[in-house]
Amino acid sequence: MDDRTDDIMRKGLDKIKTGAIHWLDVNRDGKINRSDVKKLMMRYEWIIITGLLLTIFPMLNVLGYTNIDSDFFWALAGLCLTVEGIIELYYEQKHWDKLKERK
Repeated sequence: MDDRTDDIMRKGLDKIKTGAIHWLDVNRDGKINRSDVKKLMMRYEWIIITGLLLTIFPMLNVLGYTNIDSDFFWALAGLCLTVEGIIELYYEQKHWDKLKERK
């Protein structure tokens, strides 16, 4: 490959990297740190995503598109409940911490 091809590839990779950093930098402070990861992980959207998976996969099984063992669905249900519990506990603790600060 010539230098021009290398420059094009490098610019493309830089653009992807910049886009990923922009997407992952939730608090827009210019760096990806623990706070950003926590905000990405503790979102109610995860409950919706796991719930949709728990709806779509069994329906595909019922319609005959897949042949997935029922144990997988029970594991997915456990994952859904765990995700929901963790997120709810996080926001409940956050609520109580705010109430303690007001006193």
